Formats: sequence, structure tokens, C-alpha cells
Amino acid sequence: METIINKILEYVETDEEITAKSTLKGDCGLTSFDTVCLAEDLCREFGKNVDEINVRTCHTVQDLADLFLN
Repeated sequence: METIINKILEYVETDEEITAKSTLKGDCGLTSFDTVCLAEDLCREFGKNVDEINVRTCHTVQDLADLFLN
């Protein structure tokens, strides 16, 4: 989870704490483009191929973690 949060922080600056329950758009402030780029970074980081459609269904940091860490 820490790796995912650190990657998110490469795309946005926030004073709010990012947790598993944080929403990608609302709480983290990621745009759709940011989310796609983040997913590509996470694919490289974790050595996984994840379909962009699955990434689009992610609404929270936990959703991303479930996708990449399971």
C-alpha cells in the first residue's frame, strides 16, 4: 500500500493524508489521465499487466491496491 501511496504523491501535492479509503479523484485529486499514467507506473513497479478497463473501475486507493497487490 505504501508504494501505491508514494506513486500517487508523484502526481499530486496534498496536505491531506492519503489512506486506503481515499478516493482517487476527490481526495487525491487525480485526473483520468493521471490515473492511467499512475497505472502504467504501477504495472512496471509490480511487473503486472493490468487492463485499462479494470483501472477505470478503481475509485479508491484500496481498489488500486486490490488490483495490483493481489
